Amino acid sequence: MQSSSPELPISRRFFKVMVPGFHSKLTIPPAFFPKLKGDNLEKGTIIKGKDIWNVEINRSEKGIISFDKGWEEFVQNHDLRVGDFAVFEHLGDMRFSVTLLDSTGCDKKLLEKSEVVPSQEKKKKVKSAQPGIEKRKVEGDQPHYQCMKGSSEFTARIKEYNVRKRSPYMHIPTEFCQSNALFQNTTMTLTGPSGKSCPVSLRICNGGKTLYACITRGWHDFFSSNKLKVGDVCLFQLDRSKSDSNSIAIDVRVL
Repeated sequence: MQSSSPELPISRRFFKVMVPGFHSKLTIPPAFFPKLKGDNLEKGTIIKGKDIWNVEINRSEKGIISFDKGWEEFVQNHDLRVGDFAVFEHLGDMRFSVTLLDSTGCDKKLLEKSEVVPSQEKKKKVKSAQPGIEKRKVEGDQPHYQCMKGSSEFTARIKEYNVRKRSPYMHIPTEFCQSNALFQNTTMTLTGPSGKSCPVSLRICNGGKTLYACITRGWHDFFSSNKLKVGDVCLFQLDRSKSDSNSIAIDVRVL
């Protein structure tokens, strides 16, 4: 009589590709929902190696389940970007182990904190009194912007080309784009000191070995309505509560 083999546990896995808007929350595939029956759908745990990350679970009115509060911190600490992959294995009771892959399909390697993304212009570093903040400036010029790595805000000093009559634009620091997964052309909504909201276009450009981003269409209306002038220092802050996969909301104020 042939003995029956013990049943092997069924691997409960799903994978997600990081697309614009993933930084604030991540939706679990609807086809996976039945496997979550009986789980506590309020709190979740993501396990990466020896690290454990607690996240809140959100369930929409339509029954869509997603990782919510706490997910953003996981994204920032693991340098997740658009095009990266995450393979989740359900361990029961909303506990998930995760394997991260980069856009090539290979294991994702985190950059050292000391590594800096090259810029499209010849710039030099300037020491800052505040740790973690990197100042950059064009040779012989005043600091153009400051951006803290992993931050959702940056400051920029308005230059002549930002407010000229013909084809004005605003450069967005590469560090800000990295931290907030802005690596595809998209629509943004800027709200300035006047309180008026202006839709603008974020354009991703190829600067040789790296990418950089500029606000183009709609920028003229924004700086005109808010009376920005050369020398103004503006603080750009990402408003995640008003941002989604279709549009990014940014509040701007003059310091």
